[in-house]
Amino acid sequence: MIHFIIGPKGSGKTKKVIEMANRAIEETKGNVVFIDGDYRKITGLKYQVRFINAREFGLKDLNVLYGFLCGIIAGDYDIEHVYIDGIIEDLGGDIKSIEDFVTDVKKLSDKFNIQFVITMSGTPESVPVFLKEYMLEEECIA
Repeated sequence: MIHFIIGPKGSGKTKKVIEMANRAIEETKGNVVFIDGDYRKITGLKYQVRFINAREFGLKDLNVLYGFLCGIIAGDYDIEHVYIDGIIEDLGGDIKSIEDFVTDVKKLSDKFNIQFVITMSGTPESVPVFLKEYMLEEECIA
């Protein structure tokens, strides 16, 4: 399952996704991974959440991020939740590359039974059609 949290910058997306990761630690037996572009958010996460600073690995685009996710999963089959905050826009490129990334992540999610939650800046109205199915109303930030 994939969910997108979409809202304007400064609207509380990161706070919401940190709360979700912390709650997942208490509600699941598997492992929880939080991927971000810097260390600023690490203090809000419970120590049981595996924090990864994606910038340390020189990810250049969404294809490389997908490969990175595959490597993380290959190294730990107990992962049940992956939270990706604030790096899709940096790596995104065009709409087609984002659509391909979402398709690939959906396959990972289905195959390994992992829930992905991804934040993106924007407004729910500006979301491409292919992303709308992954947005839940309560997850949209106004």
